[in-house]
Amino acid sequence: MNMRRTLIGLAVLSLTFLSSTAALARVSVDLLTTEPNDARDSSVGVTRLNSMRVSVRATPPEEVYAVEAEYAGVTIPLTRNQVNGMHYGTFDLTPIPYGRYTLKVTAYDRYGEASTIERLVYRYAPPTMRVISPRPYTPVTRDTPIVAMCVGALPFSCLNFRAIVSSQFREAETVKGTRSTVPGAMEVILPPLSPPLQSGEVLRIGLQSENPGGGVLSSPAGHGTYAPAYYVEESPKLSVVQRAPGAIVDFDATRILFLDPSYRLGVVDRATELVTHIGELQLPTQHTRTEDYGALTPSGAVMQSWNGDFFAWANGHVSGTARRGWIDAVNGDSLLWMTPDEDQVNLLTLTTDVDTTFLLRPGTTSPFQADIAASGNIYYSTHEEPSIRGPGERRLGNHPGYLQRPITDGTNVAGRWWNGAVCSSYLYTSDGREVFLGDSRQGNAAGLLVHAGYTAFLKSDGAVNQVWVRTPAGDLHQLSDFPTPSRFDQQRLRIGHDGISDTGEVVFLNDGKRYIGRPGEEPEEISSDLGHARWFDGGWYVTLGNTLFEVATGGGTTGDGAAAAKETAGRPVIERREEELELVHTAPLAADAAEPPAPDPSEPEAAPGSFEDLEAAPISGDLASAGALGDALPAAMGCSAGRSAAGQNAGSQGAAALASALVGLTLARRGRRRC
Repeated sequence: MNMRRTLIGLAVLSLTFLSSTAALARVSVDLLTTEPNDARDSSVGVTRLNSMRVSVRATPPEEVYAVEAEYAGVTIPLTRNQVNGMHYGTFDLTPIPYGRYTLKVTAYDRYGEASTIERLVYRYAPPTMRVISPRPYTPVTRDTPIVAMCVGALPFSCLNFRAIVSSQFREAETVKGTRSTVPGAMEVILPPLSPPLQSGEVLRIGLQSENPGGGVLSSPAGHGTYAPAYYVEESPKLSVVQRAPGAIVDFDATRILFLDPSYRLGVVDRATELVTHIGELQLPTQHTRTEDYGALTPSGAVMQSWNGDFFAWANGHVSGTARRGWIDAVNGDSLLWMTPDEDQVNLLTLTTDVDTTFLLRPGTTSPFQADIAASGNIYYSTHEEPSIRGPGERRLGNHPGYLQRPITDGTNVAGRWWNGAVCSSYLYTSDGREVFLGDSRQGNAAGLLVHAGYTAFLKSDGAVNQVWVRTPAGDLHQLSDFPTPSRFDQQRLRIGHDGISDTGEVVFLNDGKRYIGRPGEEPEEISSDLGHARWFDGGWYVTLGNTLFEVATGGGTTGDGAAAAKETAGRPVIERREEELELVHTAPLAADAAEPPAPDPSEPEAAPGSFEDLEAAPISGDLASAGALGDALPAAMGCSAGRSAAGQNAGSQGAAALASALVGLTLARRGRRRC
């Protein structure tokens, strides 16, 4: 107000020099904006922050002497920017209660005459909107009540609160809220949806309300932020063993590794249920198709973030700072990782934090893929060579085409070669034999399982891939005979190991369902294809979201499983002896192997070709239904991994194809061939 008095004094003095008396102000306010502004109507302002910036344009600039703004009883001068001529100022709103106020801006000319403009500006706290039951990443059934609540801050309450429910099987459905028994709150109780919920469905529940100015508030908020997933699973063969306070990444006999909704990594002691967060480790919020993945280790845990950082936690301490690169394989105390450009592969000893160079590949144009046996022996491959390399420069196989990830159980080794038309699988036994297993024509690189002398593999029947198993004695059994392609239930850092039991039972996925295949029997349906199944400690388990299930096997199938069994009834279970197949002894490395076909970046297993490509990968929050976050987070501990060889097994083929097509656009430098 002192400024106003000074200006009025100047105006009075100037009258002795004027031939006329008081006149209208020679300036006007042409533009007034406030930031932030959540209102749709430009004539009002809505801010939820503790500060508000005011921008004013007063004209003509040569006549403007001063500009000031008043809000909630506080007046501040506005400063002119000499470049653009605008006047700016910022209000500290911390001491101002929430409510509706008038923002008044006054511009003075050099004679003290004023021009004023006013705007209604709301200061408010955005309402709290959340699904209060069930917890995020929790499996539900069609009868599970789902309740969301919105609580507003006085003097404002929730306006037009609603929930928007969507999944891979349904379009978005809007459910409007009603007044809650909680004062100032509204709630949504999801009614029966149409069509009814079904096993395998991944619900996304977006919440919306309106602010006082009419703008829409959404939860989760922010560009590319994922809504938590709610998994529909009604299989009677799954029984809950334990839950974690976040999405389960891995488990063993005593611990569960999880990532909570705030992207903090933690461990649950299974005996005491004590939760320990790993230091202050918090991963960046996921917003790309590339998922986070990790594993428990004997001394702690390791975790790979989608943005190219990975962390090692051993003996209660996080190993230094985050490393920049990609975990490819881990087992016991040994971890193989690649630098961002993939030109160098390092071997990290977790308990000592000692990093040594394992392989240098300057200017490489192909991925590195490896498996580590419990003994520490490493078998690895690249697309540049026709053979699997083992300890002591041992070479296994010599075939044209692109060599895929080798898998070992410590005794046998298996690998796949893509020649541009088919993917051929071979087994290398402990006595030095090479056994041709079969060709597959579609699917992915994660097409082998090796455990306890058993080998499971995908083999085409001329139309689609079927699941086969080879016993330690060399017997071959076809386990699936479906009209649609089957695939293995694989997860990163456990590729090739989880889905096969000590007795040769094999878990596989087909048409949205999970089966156990046994030699001489019809496949047993056990659940939807959500989550990840694993053979552990003499039984089958499924990790889905925040829940660890045990599988009750045997006793036939129930529900939809009966129909599946009926469809396959009467189909022969094919058994063949190994002697009917060609056996070839291991060949030396050929100096001039056949030139493989050019990489195809649109192939389903394609991955970003370089670290720079990944950073530029498209935002895919809108792509994430079955494949985002919850079910994309693996149950993973120790054996083999690779960011370029695991992705397609968790999602539907349609979503997978869309995601792969988008990611394939980033393959400017490196090609990936997967089969």
